Amino acid sequence: MNSDPNEKRGSLLLAWQVRDKHCLVIGSGDVALSRIEHMIVAQAKITVITGETKVHPQILKLNEQGAIHKLIERNYQPSDLKMYENEGIDIEFDKVTEEDFTKINEYLHNNRFEVVCCCIDDHILSAKIYFQCKLLGINANIADKPELCDFYFGAMINKDNLQIMISTNGKSPRLSKIIKDIIKKQIDDIDLNKAIENLNLVRFNLRKLKLPENDVNTIDLRMQWIKKLTDFFDTKAWSEMDINDENVLNIVNKYPEYPPEEIEEFKRLLI
Repeated sequence: MNSDPNEKRGSLLLAWQVRDKHCLVIGSGDVALSRIEHMIVAQAKITVITGETKVHPQILKLNEQGAIHKLIERNYQPSDLKMYENEGIDIEFDKVTEEDFTKINEYLHNNRFEVVCCCIDDHILSAKIYFQCKLLGINANIADKPELCDFYFGAMINKDNLQIMISTNGKSPRLSKIIKDIIKKQIDDIDLNKAIENLNLVRFNLRKLKLPENDVNTIDLRMQWIKKLTDFFDTKAWSEMDINDENVLNIVNKYPEYPPEEIEEFKRLLI
């Protein structure tokens, strides 16, 4: 199952929503801790099966703090992949209606694992776990085995709403971290989260007050207006503005025209 080191690998970088969904981590060392920390940021319900080895003290601390949904200090068992399954969902696949949406959503949140991360040294057992996951339709990540990964974690920069992922598609995790550190140094002096919050407030009010419909034409109008407005200024300028629930109306009420493109004139709208 070894892959060609010269093979070009591609992957689809996505912001995977696992909030309030069950995620399983198998292992209790440094790699397992890293996976747990990623999932905490994503607000997942994390179950950890440690194995019968020494558990990383930080994992124990996170468990004490309530950041881990369930900590199980024993070896993995195949039945663990189904530990949250109760009764199946009684809905016919080809007869799903809007009334079923909530029931299906609750089932996915409460009765199955969204992802499994295996971080153990036993490569034979790791491969077995991966294919057990496949039989159950669960996406899995097997540490240090790119060919047994449905997704990679990469090196992450997390600044509240801002998330940046750097991936080498499993070829050089260490280099991913070095690249991450380079990028982080370049953006550390800019409050990018403030810029995001400012533009989100404009976007939200544009939709609420001016373009609330969801037809294709209205969606395109919203996208084009906010795109052009965003390009007026660089990220540093947006991060230094103080847009709030009141002065945002001075911006949005310019629609379908635009507010001033000159920075000082624009800022006067916020006074």
